[in-house]
Amino acid sequence: MLEENTRGRSPGLDHLSLVDATGCCPPEDIGGPWGYQDFLQVLADPQHERRKELIEWWGSNQFDPNHIDKPAIEQALRALAKKWTRKTRAKT
Repeated sequence: MLEENTRGRSPGLDHLSLVDATGCCPPEDIGGPWGYQDFLQVLADPQHERRKELIEWWGSNQFDPNHIDKPAIEQALRALAKKWTRKTRAKT
């Protein structure tokens, strides 16, 4: 879960910043909440019949749902801030 910070903007600083995060995003194309829950259960059970299939699809048997990639999130926020910055118009 990401939280917004609604403080005033400081000059010279990106106006988007990571305040708090809980857990990581599920893999893309996982099949929604039910597919994600199934994915976590399968990886947690070494004897599960679909484990090999999901490891092959994911590319690893390692997935930490509690891992937060703060540098990647902050980089994405900086890219958004740059994209959303108003551009000054050339005077004609």
